[in-house]
Amino acid sequence: MAKIIQVSTFFHPVHGGVEQQALELSLELIKQGHEVEVICSDSTRSKDRVEQKEEEYKGIKITRCKTWFSLSQFYKFFPKLFFELMKRKFDIVHVHGFRKYEVYAALLAAKLKRKRIVVTTHNPFVTTTRGVFLQLWVNIHDLTFGKMFTRFLNKIICLTSQEIPFVEKFGARPEKIVVIPNGVPDDIFKEGKPKEFVEKYDIPSEEFENTVVWLGRLHPVKGLENLQTAVSQLKNTLFLLMGPDDIGAEDIKNLYKDKTNVFFTGPIDHKEVPNAMKSGDVFVYPSAHEAFGLTLVEAMAQGLPCIVTNKGGPGEIVNDTFGIVQDPEDEWAWMLNIKKLIKDRKLRQVMGSAAKEAAKKYLWENVVEQILDSYEL
Repeated sequence: MAKIIQVSTFFHPVHGGVEQQALELSLELIKQGHEVEVICSDSTRSKDRVEQKEEEYKGIKITRCKTWFSLSQFYKFFPKLFFELMKRKFDIVHVHGFRKYEVYAALLAAKLKRKRIVVTTHNPFVTTTRGVFLQLWVNIHDLTFGKMFTRFLNKIICLTSQEIPFVEKFGARPEKIVVIPNGVPDDIFKEGKPKEFVEKYDIPSEEFENTVVWLGRLHPVKGLENLQTAVSQLKNTLFLLMGPDDIGAEDIKNLYKDKTNVFFTGPIDHKEVPNAMKSGDVFVYPSAHEAFGLTLVEAMAQGLPCIVTNKGGPGEIVNDTFGIVQDPEDEWAWMLNIKKLIKDRKLRQVMGSAAKEAAKKYLWENVVEQILDSYEL
């Protein structure tokens, strides 16, 4: 049994793809018999703080360090992390994130203790416009700390092969880089109950011939504005947009405020995802960029054909047996591709079966073994 510390900027109960992965990985490692602790900031994605600084959740000990200041919504400075790591005995420290304070604090602690450090990049690409100060900091980082210290990391986990050239720019040797996808729990394969979901959220599905679903944070990077032509042209199709508000959410909602075939559910519980996905006929993912595409795999697990962005991970996950990959900004293509699938039920069934089979590759029982190999315990 090994003692593994997971380090993340945010953690449960904060919602997000990285946070969900850190949580599920921790639970899987515990199932494997390892001791797992999480150290994170006390920040949320808003200005709020998580009040409880220490707790245990499903066997995971969680320590939240005070955030001194923020460089952006995702970059938090919490110096106590280094001292917390120095107080603990551990075999591996696994940091979730790249170009962050956490990486260097954990790297220093790991080297002083002569222990291994593994970093998962979790989308190192720029997907939003940075302010002048933050962009200056990033440029300085890349030329100094990035090139000086990345080579000392024991292993860097990229979610897709597209990330490898980016990481190599920082001097990481090829043998230290490995591609391991995100994992999903087996409960997302349980047959969803769409009626239960539709009734709970009072969704007007019966008023439309078909339903197109999307799940994520309401944020400009998710590309929901790219669906405007499809929404306008396919009036008999319901566009079911599910997930919590984020920066820019009101602007997104205003785009569709007069469209009767667009329905926003707001945040949903992760346990409801199978029901949510099963309530649709087609899943869409029009993001400007996605590091991986966790909700895409969740849709595949429920047998949905998928139309996805060609920017980032989704293009590596989807093939033409169960999906369509396209330019996220091509609104007309979104409309035509959605129309093609909603008009052909038999095609959807064939593609849906292929999607469900392809999703099995990402089960945690398969992914966790690859991560343990990267730990070299």
